[in-house]
Amino acid sequence: METSTDRIIQRLVDAGFAQEFVRASLPEWWDPADDSSSANTFVSLLLAKRLSLDPGTLLDDGVPVGFLHTGVPKFKHMRLTDGPRRDVLVAFAQGVGRVVVGEMGDTPQYPVPTDPVALRRDVLESGRPHVGFGDVLTVCWSLGIPVLHLKLFPARTKGVTAMAVRSGDRHVILVARESGSEAQYMFHVAHELGHIALGHLKDASVIVDADPNDPENSPDELIDDEEEIAADRYAQGLLTGNEDFSVDRDGLGTKGSASELARKASSIGQELGVDPGHVVMSFGYSTGDWGLAMAAVAQLPGQSAKPATLVNRVLWDQLGPAMRGGMEESRAFLEAVAPI
Repeated sequence: METSTDRIIQRLVDAGFAQEFVRASLPEWWDPADDSSSANTFVSLLLAKRLSLDPGTLLDDGVPVGFLHTGVPKFKHMRLTDGPRRDVLVAFAQGVGRVVVGEMGDTPQYPVPTDPVALRRDVLESGRPHVGFGDVLTVCWSLGIPVLHLKLFPARTKGVTAMAVRSGDRHVILVARESGSEAQYMFHVAHELGHIALGHLKDASVIVDADPNDPENSPDELIDDEEEIAADRYAQGLLTGNEDFSVDRDGLGTKGSASELARKASSIGQELGVDPGHVVMSFGYSTGDWGLAMAAVAQLPGQSAKPATLVNRVLWDQLGPAMRGGMEESRAFLEAVAPI
């Protein structure tokens, strides 16, 4: 016998959400056997808030589930036409952003400097040898911009790397891709910070970035534009002090050994005040030899292979053990999508 819970789940699946995701989004206390109208209304309203859905459409079986978008989304390095995949992804990003902003309470958010080199100088003045993974996270949080790694995703959407979300007058950075090194992850976050700093979200609700080097993206799906170029330059300026920073095989003087590449990157990184991992990633980008780059970065000291775990650990350290404002349901959802 079909229950109201079954109908809610099926309607969301029909709207484009993965069934596993919908079930994980239901509150832990929910009893599927409770088929009362009041219980189902409460759960429907809760899901509508979490997933940026029009609550009226979720409560009415006679109409399609509608989405509540607060601005035009932008898709970078990918072509995603109007349809369920796009609606679901944008709604999810906005829902998570809204929950995180709610968790931040009265924590202030400060304007992000538009000059990445000046921001870099602020970091280095504290005595740091270079701007590293932890420094980028610290910069974001100190500006009131939370960063979290998504470990629960609403649907199969190929190639998504990270998203910058605007929720009201605040911003959140969501990372979707499990990067193999802190350096690679660091650039993704710095790139999203660039979008925020440069005002690319002024009239947009979310920017969805995909990696053009991801094998799941076909060349004919890739879209690049001035905003992407500007965000890349911002990240380079923050991480290296040079928005045009690039390292190729000749510049490193290496013939292809991973150990040699790691050694050269460490030397150049120390000389230029640049994270050696970023030197290696720049080598991978300029040469396309990502196999060698990933093998080399694994040999560098201090490069965690699980940056996503560290990102979410910082998230929960910053938010603290208790929900601000007593919104336990929102916190439970955030714990499901961004666990340590």
